[in-house]
Amino acid sequence: MSAQGRWAVAHHALMEPRPIALLDLADREADWQPFVTEVGGTLVGHVIGDRYVAVTSVGAPRGRIVAIPLDAKDPNDTSSWIEIVPESEGAIRSVTPVGDWLYVNELVDTFARIRVFGAEGEPRGEVPLPGLGAIDELPFPLMNLSPRGHPEEFLFAYSSLTHSWGTYRHRPGEETIETLEEPTVFLPGAVVESRWATSKDGTKIPFHLLHIERTETDRPQPTLIYAYGGFNAPWLPVFPNAMASFVVAGGIFVHAHLRGGGEFGLEWWQGGRMANKQNCYEDLYAVAEELVASGVTRKDLLGVTGGSNGGLMAGVAITQRPDLWRVVVPRVPMLDIIGSCREPYGLGATVAEFGNPWDADEVRRMAAFSPYQLVEEDTAYPAMFIDAGDTDPRCPAWHARKFAAKMQAASSSDHPILVRIWENVGHGWATPKEVQVTESAEW
Repeated sequence: MSAQGRWAVAHHALMEPRPIALLDLADREADWQPFVTEVGGTLVGHVIGDRYVAVTSVGAPRGRIVAIPLDAKDPNDTSSWIEIVPESEGAIRSVTPVGDWLYVNELVDTFARIRVFGAEGEPRGEVPLPGLGAIDELPFPLMNLSPRGHPEEFLFAYSSLTHSWGTYRHRPGEETIETLEEPTVFLPGAVVESRWATSKDGTKIPFHLLHIERTETDRPQPTLIYAYGGFNAPWLPVFPNAMASFVVAGGIFVHAHLRGGGEFGLEWWQGGRMANKQNCYEDLYAVAEELVASGVTRKDLLGVTGGSNGGLMAGVAITQRPDLWRVVVPRVPMLDIIGSCREPYGLGATVAEFGNPWDADEVRRMAAFSPYQLVEEDTAYPAMFIDAGDTDPRCPAWHARKFAAKMQAASSSDHPILVRIWENVGHGWATPKEVQVTESAEW
């Protein structure tokens, strides 16, 4: 709905949404009218006055802000779109109207920046953010349509690798932000180091180290990599929650940004999906090998974890490179890409991100990173703990059971291969806090 309540906008597609139809609620006789129906790429924003103002990847892989008149003769004609904010070094995530101002949320080298513009793109400065971190957002572009806060102020939640979420407010024209709710958890003496690894094809891959000052970094330490790398979803550098206990205990936490995510815009996503999906895993191995080469850790002190698509990543890591890890924890994972195509969600995810299951060559390519298909007999696998929820419709628990059983039968090492299926637990978001605490403590 538009802020003034006159227009309803129908958006379609999760990872590359666009406004396919408009309804003028002021005209009781009106019906839905087609709007942008033939353009590929992201176009997601808000009705402001008589224009649709949106972030788009069309003509700008990192995003730009455009305006399309609601009465445009042909809204699919991208040459008629009015550019308000051009593409820059930042990957634009969203635009929010506040009065006559536009707040543009973007990522610069994985960290948040908020620039402010007038209605026609006049620069009006930046919002002073509380350190290097990220603004709260849901993982996919379609889910970030709602304006933040009230019509005359910009409200946002903000976190960093060293502190939990706080809530803040910025009013147009003010030089400072107001803290509405302080973060409740800080890591005392925390140190964040931003580094880059070089992937197999030469691409630079960013990652951040988090540890506390008393951790002895002059010798290898237990180290845990956490990553995702998929579905155009940026892996925001925010507080690691339960994994902060690993940091406090003296471990080194590594937050890695792999291709397939949305940290650097359209090209970063395309570089790690479909025919390029293996790049995501090569990026992970590059980070791991850089950590070992630089003396941060050793292979026998190195672990990797991730959830959902990150659980798939962890499953790929243990089967493609069992030599690289001491322990691997796939959480709520999809582990049999080929078998998952028998189910509606698995088929949809596969078609959207991994490949074409109706093409034999594509199936062969997907089998090269589908963990279940990669398990080999008499292989010395590292320790593994898999957990899943028995009511998870996205990554059903059969993935974890089936993969664990094959791994247990195949592994020649004495390292444990463990699986835990949680009753009445789904894909994570709706899990009660007390259950999340128990899950986190166990793994």
